[in-house]
Amino acid sequence: MRLEFWLLLLFLALGAWLPLTRSVSVTEPPALATEPTLPAAPTEPTLSFRIQSAVYLFIIVVDGLRPDALQRAQTPNIDRLWQSGLYSWQAQTVSPSLTLPAVASLFTGLRPERHRVLWNSWMPERGQIAVPTVFDLAHEAQISTAAFVGKRKLQHLFQPQIPLQIIRGEAGHVLDSALEYISQHRPRLVFLHLSDVDDAGHRHGWMTLQQLRAVERVDQAVGRLMQKLSELEMLKGSVIILTSDHGGHGRIHGTDDPRDMTIPWILWTPEIETGQEIARTIYIYDTAATALAALGLTIPEEWEGLPLLEAFPEATLQSERP
Repeated sequence: MRLEFWLLLLFLALGAWLPLTRSVSVTEPPALATEPTLPAAPTEPTLSFRIQSAVYLFIIVVDGLRPDALQRAQTPNIDRLWQSGLYSWQAQTVSPSLTLPAVASLFTGLRPERHRVLWNSWMPERGQIAVPTVFDLAHEAQISTAAFVGKRKLQHLFQPQIPLQIIRGEAGHVLDSALEYISQHRPRLVFLHLSDVDDAGHRHGWMTLQQLRAVERVDQAVGRLMQKLSELEMLKGSVIILTSDHGGHGRIHGTDDPRDMTIPWILWTPEIETGQEIARTIYIYDTAATALAALGLTIPEEWEGLPLLEAFPEATLQSERP
């Protein structure tokens, strides 16, 4: 009887102690194929960050970037963003996983069947997108905007009143034009579309050495942007969202293959010190709602996209406007 009594006490003591222990895990960009991985920063459970409305918001779309490309390429500047920001390596684009429908969803908070941009080439007879975009709503709120893109077909997504430059060539050329304009005008909402990775994927194949070199060129451009914003004393008031429109496999994309549909999604702001993985699934059309929340604007009720509440817990829908 005495032995059973002491065994019972030992069992109860162990039961009280075990819940206090936990393991520390690391999170990294996932491999969509069997490939080496880069070390990643330890993470804690996702926290809520009460971020003030951004003075400046930069949305960067790296055309054709798969999350696992960030494992194999050397990307110290993009690493800085996700290691001190909020991120997802399992974010999803829309179907069809093509640039124009995807970026239209990113701008409008809607799926392609609702914004109706279902084509993927420059077709001037189709005119401009027929539903309001983040840029339209910002313009109505008297927030200055600018866009710098590497493909002319994206002109379909901008109304004439939005400053737009189409710059063909590598990311460095796009940045040259963007940084000159930003230095002179300091727009509050900026869109950068960098096509290097997609161009290399179609020419040489996804995850080839040539494409990884293109990822590194884009990373250098991101570093130049961060450095210039710091010099202009704009970085402390900035929110940066870096994502992609689609991935790819072989030399193609546009299918429902996970390699085409899965994209990285990163939100950086100086107010976040340690990288935090986003718990829920992020969709590309959540970017629009998150952008409006970052700018302190209300989100149209009809939008399907949701703001990233971990960063902007006080974001409101249009229907809640007094």
